[in-house]
Amino acid sequence: MENVQNRTASANVGSWFSRGWEMISADLSTFILLALIYLAVIAVASSTVVGGFLVSGPLTVGFMRILFDRMRGKPIVIGDLARGFDDFLAAVLSSIVISAFTALGTLFCIIPGLVAAAWFILTPAVIAEKHLDFWQSMEASRLAVQGHTFEVVVFIILLAVVNLAGALACFVGLLVTVPLSFAATACAYDDLVGINRAE
Repeated sequence: MENVQNRTASANVGSWFSRGWEMISADLSTFILLALIYLAVIAVASSTVVGGFLVSGPLTVGFMRILFDRMRGKPIVIGDLARGFDDFLAAVLSSIVISAFTALGTLFCIIPGLVAAAWFILTPAVIAEKHLDFWQSMEASRLAVQGHTFEVVVFIILLAVVNLAGALACFVGLLVTVPLSFAATACAYDDLVGINRAE
């Protein structure tokens, strides 16, 4: 497996959120449109459990690819949201397996579920940039996070709180909190792994 772990990485949860907000606020209307498409497609597909998994994983990977391009100074292309389907199998299988691990861990006093969610949070980002298979991507995420598990668990909890606030705001708030969450995660990936800015 390709080594994607950044051994000099540091975890700064506040920085991830502030840099994520800086990224999306610079082009907020475009990110709101991306979030609207993302949420609408998932809502329609989620009429069946299988349908939800078939689109949520690839769309998340596509969203991460857009964010990485933005971090490289490239313009946002709305249609690039579908680029996650280029890694369809890895995106779908990782989404299913991570959901299963997180659900199973949550049954054991919640904390193992949070740890599982933290370890694998970077998986879509790894798939987006490295195009590894689902298990290699999950393992790469775990290796990058494991030295910062506590900080990333805190990050997971804050993401949940932020998106809950977005949902309580008549769900309209999700159009801002979803791209903010993905942008903050992209910043976490950049710190813990490091994106290739030469692409």
